[in-house]
Amino acid sequence: MKFVIGLGNPGKKYFATRHNIGFAVLDNFAEDKSLKWREYKDLAEISLCDEYLIIKPTLFMNRSGLAIMPLIKKYKPDFEDIIVVSDDMDISFGCLRLRKGGSSGGHNGVQSIIESLGTDEFCRMRIGIGRPPSDTLDAVDFVLSKFSRQEAFKMKSVISRASDAVSVFIDSGLQKTMNLFNRKPE
Repeated sequence: MKFVIGLGNPGKKYFATRHNIGFAVLDNFAEDKSLKWREYKDLAEISLCDEYLIIKPTLFMNRSGLAIMPLIKKYKPDFEDIIVVSDDMDISFGCLRLRKGGSSGGHNGVQSIIESLGTDEFCRMRIGIGRPPSDTLDAVDFVLSKFSRQEAFKMKSVISRASDAVSVFIDSGLQKTMNLFNRKPE
């Protein structure tokens, strides 16, 4: 069974922020597949199918690992069958980067998952959100900010593309997904 974990923060305040791009991708995927979300133990929203489980932790970002652990213990997926979808400031706006393993890159949600799993040997899909436009906006304020109107328009196609990458990961695994999606969008 594949596990697809989209990272974000709960609540309306964070709904359309850069840091919630993982939630946006899973919402798009669920809509495309006509899936329904349900609450899981006040820890996450999930949608379960025979071949995959999609998960949006409903604890704050830095506690994402705690939210997914009951599901990991219940279903016991192999680490290569887990993919975490998150934002990344160090990747050009709109680009997708997929890989297995590695550090958290300073992302608190990914770090929480590494700590909870006791390994970094799971797959990641990082979505470029760009860098703050000036030195006056720090990283935390930037990732918790909403996209500009122009960025939001561009991000719709990025989210759709990332949702397609989730489908390929579920059907064909990481290598094929990397081959198809680890390049700059046209």
